[in-house]
Amino acid sequence: MSEQLDLVKLIADQSASIVEYAKKKYPDRVYMLEFMNNYWKDVINARESGKPIVMCPPNFPMELIYALDAVPFVLEQVPTRLASGKETFKYIDLAEQYIPATVCAMDKIILGAALSGDYQFTPNAFLYCSLPCDNARAVYPLVAEHYKTPTFCVDTPYRRDKIGYDYIAANFKEAYEFLQKALGREHNEERMAQVIRNSNRSAQLLTECGKLRQLKPCPLPSRMTIMNGMVGSTMGAAYPIDFLEEQLAIGQKTAARHEGVTPGDEKYRILWLQNMIWSNASIMDWMETKYNAVSVMDDFGFQTDYVVSNPYDMDEIYYVLGQRSLGYPMVHGACGPAEKYVEMTEACMETYDINLAIYAGHVGCKHTWASAKIISDLVKDKYNVPVLTFDLDSLDIRYKSTDEIK
Repeated sequence: MSEQLDLVKLIADQSASIVEYAKKKYPDRVYMLEFMNNYWKDVINARESGKPIVMCPPNFPMELIYALDAVPFVLEQVPTRLASGKETFKYIDLAEQYIPATVCAMDKIILGAALSGDYQFTPNAFLYCSLPCDNARAVYPLVAEHYKTPTFCVDTPYRRDKIGYDYIAANFKEAYEFLQKALGREHNEERMAQVIRNSNRSAQLLTECGKLRQLKPCPLPSRMTIMNGMVGSTMGAAYPIDFLEEQLAIGQKTAARHEGVTPGDEKYRILWLQNMIWSNASIMDWMETKYNAVSVMDDFGFQTDYVVSNPYDMDEIYYVLGQRSLGYPMVHGACGPAEKYVEMTEACMETYDINLAIYAGHVGCKHTWASAKIISDLVKDKYNVPVLTFDLDSLDIRYKSTDEIK
């Protein structure tokens, strides 16, 4: 087995170094990079100070963790952060000694990192949801069992209507009560209210940034669709607001000048119909510069704008957090009735004036491949827009190289 790493510190140090490099070379990008750097600083500071850390997936409401003065450690942030390099190989190969190779690389990396000991901490609590997929539902309990830490599973409903929202709201109430007991923390009304105000603001800003992307030419870079998808992992914290406000301000100024982000006139407005290429995000920059093609939106993007009207009403908080959770990337597009996926695709096609679509199917997302033909046929037949369909591993660069994808 390879040498023991402090994986969290490695990622935190890399993030800090990237920010410092950008300050000298790409000062206009610092605000983007500082956003995730703040997340990793939070985790490192919590680990060093003894503040409770809760392992969880991105579709669990972080607000319930922040409200108890704890820090969420969103496990999917590790694979997506490492996806473009070779660090993932160690964890994938280790996990395959215990689980089938056909399991999604996202979950193999999560499990392998836990088994390796490279996280170098034991979480105070562990939460997971029964969606978005069979891979996660199988692997999360294995990670929880490995740490032997208090664990709670949110039973996520298939349906997205009042019955479904009421059901998941009741689950979140139980989860919050579980967290209070597991962390030895009591509910603080004022702290919860402030956390909810923060997440309301983030939700509103995400909506405003999404509306800006409807403009022609698109005033925001392609890669911001990836960055905005990560906001869900920090909902309730204050620092995502700075990132989103800066993004919105830059987009508004660019739009006021009637400018876009491509070197020539914007030619292609692309909708990604599946996951983003985590392992090759720079391809989106390459498409902009080489083909004047902007990735305007992705079907799995964070497109929810649910807001809590009364941050002191816990019943409303649970209900709205349930709506947001079921509107989270992956859950809202690929884990419910196919009709929801179709509706979302139609909304994106019509709202963002798309003239090219790409279905870059991640091999681990077998549940979405089942609907690939439905979605691609819809785009081609109803909107007369061409669709490129191909497979890749969004988290393991050994599957398909950057040159092959290009």
